[in-house]
Amino acid sequence: MIKDAHINPTYEIDPDPSISKVYRANLLNNRVIFMGGTFGQLDTREYFDKYQNFIKAEMWDWRGFKSSVKYYDADRKVIRDEYLDVDGNVVIEASYGGEGTSQADMTFIKLVNYKGQDYFFGNIDELYTFFLNELDKSETPGQNTFIADRPLTTYKPVMNINSRSRKYIFMPMIQTDQKYSLALGQLNDIYTYAFDKNNIEKLSGIIVATKEQQEDVTEHIKKKIGADIPVLALPAATVDGVQQPTTDKQNQIIFVGRLGNDKGIIRMIETFKEIHNHESDMKFLVYGYGPAEKDAKQKAKDLGIDDVVEFKGYQIDLADAYSASKLFITPTPVDIEPLALTEAASYGLPLVAFNIAYGPSEIIRDGWNGLLFKDGETKEMAEGIVALLRDHDRMAEYSENAKKTAEKFSNAEVAKDWQQAVIK
Repeated sequence: MIKDAHINPTYEIDPDPSISKVYRANLLNNRVIFMGGTFGQLDTREYFDKYQNFIKAEMWDWRGFKSSVKYYDADRKVIRDEYLDVDGNVVIEASYGGEGTSQADMTFIKLVNYKGQDYFFGNIDELYTFFLNELDKSETPGQNTFIADRPLTTYKPVMNINSRSRKYIFMPMIQTDQKYSLALGQLNDIYTYAFDKNNIEKLSGIIVATKEQQEDVTEHIKKKIGADIPVLALPAATVDGVQQPTTDKQNQIIFVGRLGNDKGIIRMIETFKEIHNHESDMKFLVYGYGPAEKDAKQKAKDLGIDDVVEFKGYQIDLADAYSASKLFITPTPVDIEPLALTEAASYGLPLVAFNIAYGPSEIIRDGWNGLLFKDGETKEMAEGIVALLRDHDRMAEYSENAKKTAEKFSNAEVAKDWQQAVIK
């Protein structure tokens, strides 16, 4: 509520449910911003000087306490941060150098009165590593397991923990600038630090999502780096097991995913045009958003199918969407074990994809729970889908086998694999 901002009662307040303004002698003194989707929950209090320069912002955590304060220069660039504890005490001070204002651009960090001492750091990685070492020492020192899953923010701090605790990195993205193999392409820049000869041997292992990745990464490490680091293939696209349908089936096919320029949504629209030529009462529902959405809508319009191609945007609860659909299709030319495939399988949807690296073939067994096509074979895909939709026995068989796939990728089953391979 605005009272939490402790506004001077002698100042004039121009109230608004989104942004209230506070004036002092006809000058803007504050803007009080409320969190979206809430009834007056405080998000930010901005401060302005007598020249109406924006100079300071106090930020509130969604749990209701003030969590940080930012200070700005005349160009509205952050020059200093203060991070607070729940009682409002400053626990970290940070300053920025250069042009950037992300945490990676911090050039001075002070940890205030931690266990009775102040500590100083030159960058965020040093601070992160410090706390990981503190965490490591808090229980079973040197016997813990750390897994870093964000290449640019967590790899370096985890790899620099100075104990014998197990250290793994998980590779969440394609490891090369080429679609298929490290033998053909260069290593993706985000993995450069971890794969450096001087760093990689700090690791207990590398975790990837698919066996195909495992083979490529293992070969690269041995032949190009000369290291012998275990590479573990552990599924990442996990679900809660088989789901019960929430609604009746409709004549619709579904895609769920980001509409990026690399996700192939345009060719999926073209493929659906061929499907619709034979199945005129079928609809194609697209759930997701991204830079390719505008072009995809235009393609549907150009092909005269914009009345049966529905763009549903981003939605959190997809139970009804999956339940009502007959088939799931992903047109992506490059991905790592798409989560939407296993989600669709959990609702018993037959799965259709191009056989690209590195994920679909480890979820879809062609002719068992779905169909796989050579990358780019849109005509063959359309023909295969039409034939499948018309074969009710095969649809039922694929649906039951999709549920078996969901059981294999259930959180409970995959957790056993992780426990055995990593936690031990």
